[in-house]
Amino acid sequence: MRRIARISLLASALLAAPPLLALIPTPAMAEAPPRKPEPAGGQDAALPAAAAVTNAPALPRNADDALRALDARARAGELDAQIGLAEYFVSGTKPDPRDVKRALFWYEQAAGRGDADAAWALASLNRYRHELLEKSRADMEEAVRWYRHAADQGHAEAMYDLGLMYTEGSGVPRDTVQAAHWFERAADAGIARALFMLGILYEQGVDGAPDLETAAGWYSQAAATGDATAEVALKRLAEGQGNVRIADLPLERAMAKTATAAARQAPPAAEKQKQAAKPVPVTQAGVKEIQQLLARLGYKPGKADGHLGKRTTAAIRAYQKAQKLSVDGRATQTLLEHLRRRVQA
Repeated sequence: MRRIARISLLASALLAAPPLLALIPTPAMAEAPPRKPEPAGGQDAALPAAAAVTNAPALPRNADDALRALDARARAGELDAQIGLAEYFVSGTKPDPRDVKRALFWYEQAAGRGDADAAWALASLNRYRHELLEKSRADMEEAVRWYRHAADQGHAEAMYDLGLMYTEGSGVPRDTVQAAHWFERAADAGIARALFMLGILYEQGVDGAPDLETAAGWYSQAAATGDATAEVALKRLAEGQGNVRIADLPLERAMAKTATAAARQAPPAAEKQKQAAKPVPVTQAGVKEIQQLLARLGYKPGKADGHLGKRTTAAIRAYQKAQKLSVDGRATQTLLEHLRRRVQA
């Protein structure tokens, strides 16, 4: 693997920050309280109807009746079915190369109609498909194009991902000013880990000169969301120590090293509180009930099939933002109980 200079957040003794860095994402970032509630129905409430699709790839020969019915609805222009097909084809642990091509096709159909979640999924699939398939390459230009398409429609995760790509110089020239711009937009949209990344950028120097006061402000905001790593970073900054250094390591090794160091330095009380508050996931039946309840409240989780796809995750995020809950897109017992109370109210 090509070795390049990258940021590594360390909670142990770190070197003074040099001028140019690339990104190592940090672990266990909590989501910030939402600042702008999303309207019921999500981002696709007013998407235009589409004409029938005539050039779709053929289904696998062993497709069952349910998959053939979903394919027919997708070809007829039904948005939920198009996204459902795409999710189906990349849901396996080792998808067939032909299934990845099918997923790319159907995500692009939905994204082309203006669905922001489909555009985000399409960008991510282009960015990481080399991890799904052997002898496959990431298409970073396509990833950036679709991330931008989703971000322009207000998609918070797409904004954050653009911040990462500008920080790392993946698919775009490295530009810390642009990175800060997208992280700020992501933070405004409720992505708490963007607050931490802004702290990293300003500590290093967005426009060339470190701004420790602004960095401390961003770390403080991140810590207020429950981010233990930001608490460590803020404390180290107050003690006159740095939080970033050049790590000439492959990305995977640097990420592992970052996670280990941050975990060792996390405040014990915060770790205990995090463990106690660990969300309890629901069963497939619970996911199906969550989908049904979201639909009754006017959201768009897709088909109530018990599978936690990107459509359902997006609807959960929209609901959590509107209800001023922690925004994580997870299907948990706490979420299910909250939905039940809302429907019964």
